[in-house]
Amino acid sequence: MFEKFTQKAIDVVQSAQNYALQFCHARVLSQHILLGLVFQTKGVQAKILNFDKINFGELTVEIHNSSEIHPDRKSKDIIFFSKEARTVLKRAVELSEEFNSQSVTPQHIALSIFLNKDFEAYKILKKFDIDEEKIIPNLRRMLDKSKNKRELHPEAVIENVQLANVNDFLKEQTISEILSNAHAKAATADFEIIGTEQILESILDKPEYSIVDILNKYSVNTEVFSKKLSEFKTRTAEYENSEKQMIFTPNAFRAILFAIDYAKETGSVSILPEHVVLGILKSKRGIAYKILSELIPSASDFEETVIKKSNDKIPETLAILRLAQAEANNLNSSTIGTEMILLGILSYGVGIAYDVLRKLGITLKDARFEVEKFVKPQATSGSLTYSSRAKKLLEVAYSTAREHKKTMVKSENLLYGITKMPDCIAMKVLEELGTDILEIRQGIKQMLLCGMDL
Repeated sequence: MFEKFTQKAIDVVQSAQNYALQFCHARVLSQHILLGLVFQTKGVQAKILNFDKINFGELTVEIHNSSEIHPDRKSKDIIFFSKEARTVLKRAVELSEEFNSQSVTPQHIALSIFLNKDFEAYKILKKFDIDEEKIIPNLRRMLDKSKNKRELHPEAVIENVQLANVNDFLKEQTISEILSNAHAKAATADFEIIGTEQILESILDKPEYSIVDILNKYSVNTEVFSKKLSEFKTRTAEYENSEKQMIFTPNAFRAILFAIDYAKETGSVSILPEHVVLGILKSKRGIAYKILSELIPSASDFEETVIKKSNDKIPETLAILRLAQAEANNLNSSTIGTEMILLGILSYGVGIAYDVLRKLGITLKDARFEVEKFVKPQATSGSLTYSSRAKKLLEVAYSTAREHKKTMVKSENLLYGITKMPDCIAMKVLEELGTDILEIRQGIKQMLLCGMDL
């Protein structure tokens, strides 16, 4: 959930957690979120919300006394969110989508508190001299105004960026093996076209795949899957939203595309079984998804489990792309362009690409300043998307690592990919900061201590 929150909104949530621990309360409550919101809201925003009329000391005492104290709680304990607190944050996310905003801001959290009138946060807020009849319309106008100021991302209008053919990815050994087995299962069942159910079955048949161990912990095994599969009388779920016939059912093809995305985003040079399973879950369509969604309560928790199981630490490329997402959120951008990936490299703070840029005098602060000249707040569609140039950058990095027989895509592959697209925003930012393609490539060569091009 919190990947959609701006840094200021995250500060509100972190303040709420700190207050809950400080007060020795059992959970983070809706009233802690209110206290964090009031604490973090300053200046004009505070006046709009009437928070300037609230005595913070009195509010703190009111919230401190609003819940039972657990004196044995330690500051390092993990503290969970109450149902009310989760609802406030979930409603804030829904409001950001309602106002066509990519990011959740403190204003969305404030409006959520005002709209949840049965919650303790609202009841405590009502004890102070505030005029919600003015505040709520003002909040809505503020959010509408912010929405109307948004513009398209510069790389969003770039067309004709040639992306790799899906067939190129499907020729790799592991994914080819999975699909070959899936094809055999489809043929045995008298189906001419592979569906998501045959793909997942072919993965479950291979206990050597690490993803199978994880699936088994969720009671997803060959026996359980086959039993649930027998309950489906038709393959209608495999043909949702499409009338075309192909070697894959439309939803199987969709899942494969998501699997390819997962591989690139996690920096893997191979399409692995875990990417396929995650692709099925992300597709939210098809027979296999319907079965998995019954057995796996949280797709996001499952994804984190898979990532941690497959790696001792978060893969470098995934960490950089998550930081790129955070940079996009902080700049109120709905698009992750090449410039956000550049900021992600600098924000990551380690790796060959970071060292190359640092030696060239490129800092995160200066790069952010230049990026803001190119990227303005944009109209949002409810989720972060990669620009065509960013997608191409990931493919170049993927192909480069694969060409040199690397097992993972690293930061230097991403930086090299930027130099392969001189018209991308990231390269323009780097040029504005006084460097060029040749300097960057030479820097990468020196760091790698090899005399060949990437």
